Amino acid sequence: MIVLGRDGFSERLAKEMKVGHVKIETRVFPDGESHFRISEPEKLKGEKTVLVVRGRTPGMNQDKMFTEALFILDKIKELGAKKTCLLMPYIPYARQDKEFTPGEVVSLKSVRKALADKCDLMINVTSHDFRKEGWINKRVYNIDATFSAAEFIKSLNFRKPIVIAPDMTTKGNVEILAKAINGETLAVYKKRDYITGEIESSAVIPDLSGRELIIFDDITSSGGTMFKAVQMGKKANAKKIICIAIHALSVYNGQFRKDSIDLIRDESDEYYSSDTIDTPVTKFSVIKQTADFIRKNF
Repeated sequence: MIVLGRDGFSERLAKEMKVGHVKIETRVFPDGESHFRISEPEKLKGEKTVLVVRGRTPGMNQDKMFTEALFILDKIKELGAKKTCLLMPYIPYARQDKEFTPGEVVSLKSVRKALADKCDLMINVTSHDFRKEGWINKRVYNIDATFSAAEFIKSLNFRKPIVIAPDMTTKGNVEILAKAINGETLAVYKKRDYITGEIESSAVIPDLSGRELIIFDDITSSGGTMFKAVQMGKKANAKKIICIAIHALSVYNGQFRKDSIDLIRDESDEYYSSDTIDTPVTKFSVIKQTADFIRKNF
């Protein structure tokens, strides 16, 4: 088996799996077109291949992530690989996962179909439209990184923390996380105006004096939802507020005139994300969990 990729994540995955690694070289032409080259193409013939395409933020370009996967999958097939797996820990256009207003394009559905049709297996991590672990269809699998997050939080040695879900009820991932770390759950209900984008959050939060509060979400983008949850925690007198995101994007928040990662990091005591995206707050990894799945299923 060979793992291909252009950053350290793919190298660490290959090391975890004890398989070969091939570097993808990339550059940008003056007109903005991307150029890709598989550095050791001869190694792919007859091999199972795992292509890793991962974003970096600030400055993440989701269009280029999509085209990178599209172009390289074609080249891998041309080079005679036995089977191909596409690992996109964070899939481009993940936020538009349903038709919120009539006529909207469900971009996540389109991107996933276009890429899955070009490989034998596609893996995403904590997909926005499929938060539970499992097969989305026969070619696409969603890994739930809640388990990787829980292992990381255990290392921080909190004592029976409260876990808040700022964008969902207490069911699902948040309950899984709270149980794994011996914590309790609360929920913040979010309502978004799909025309203006404004967010209204509501919750009944008891006094949290002396308690540690963990705010856990799958994706943070502008940071508004997480920020409101932090403010609620402060009003409830939480002893310490820790924000955890699987996918943390760095986006300029016009309301606060600040980068979203800086906004959350400045307001909370600690802010951590996984390595599905290379971020300034990346502190825990999904590599072991991903490697275990690939070994068993590819």
